[in-house]
Amino acid sequence: MGRILVLDDNKGICNLLEEIFTMDGHEVKAYSDISHFDRELDKFKPDVGLFDLHMASDMLKIVRKIKKIHPNIKSIIMSADEPEAPFTEFPFISKPFDIIALKNLVYDNLKEQMVV
Repeated sequence: MGRILVLDDNKGICNLLEEIFTMDGHEVKAYSDISHFDRELDKFKPDVGLFDLHMASDMLKIVRKIKKIHPNIKSIIMSADEPEAPFTEFPFISKPFDIIALKNLVYDNLKEQMVV
């Protein structure tokens, strides 16, 4: 199974996504505070990251930095606001999200990671 990282300032969303993906057999680390996740990132080595666009003032910059350090991570951006321009760099899902659609997006990205 895969390792999934969740960064969202809403603790309820963190708990929900952690429970959903853990029940499916994945290892999940969810953080509602951006300052605490980086200590564990190198040890955890996620396959997929779910990132709330508004968790930090420049979340895309942080996601790009994570991608440089961990080039194999598949990053998915989440937001309640529609982006001004379409995302071409990372997949995007709107909140409130359809859980099935989110799971499908995560699992599609996990499949890409797991291909040998």
